[in-house]
Amino acid sequence: MFTWLKGLISKDLLIELSEAKITINAFGDKASIEYEPILALVTEHNKTMIKAIGHGAKTLDGEGIRIVNPFSHPRMFVASFELAEKLLQYGISHLHTSGFRAAPRVIVHQLEKTEGGLTDIEDRVLRELALGAGAREVVIYLGPRINTQFEHYDDIKRAQCKAKKE
Repeated sequence: MFTWLKGLISKDLLIELSEAKITINAFGDKASIEYEPILALVTEHNKTMIKAIGHGAKTLDGEGIRIVNPFSHPRMFVASFELAEKLLQYGISHLHTSGFRAAPRVIVHQLEKTEGGLTDIEDRVLRELALGAGAREVVIYLGPRINTQFEHYDDIKRAQCKAKKE
């Protein structure tokens, strides 16, 4: 019963990041969203605005439209912090629709460019991205993919804390 009540107050989310797609799943729920990390940007009156996100952004063309993937960089995973944050805000807002709910707890799982682990800077970038996108608590996860139907946020958080102490 407590899990059901907690689910009314807040959702726990898993965000899987790669250069090709972003997947956001709710723990213990079938709710999910998957989209390409592509933005169509247009500059009007010296202000850059997002025209489209995901597959719709790839199909736009025209004068003044710039197509950007903030997770595409030869050396680092995040090429543009501000645009990556906007992409995560978009996904979280689609799954966390109620204004009544508390901000979600989020596990961020970077799927690419993790050989040898993450540096403190990379860890902080992912943490700040999720917090800026609306998370109230963030766990950075490296390892095998998580099944949100059978695994729980708290168990993964405990395992990550235990691994850091060792």
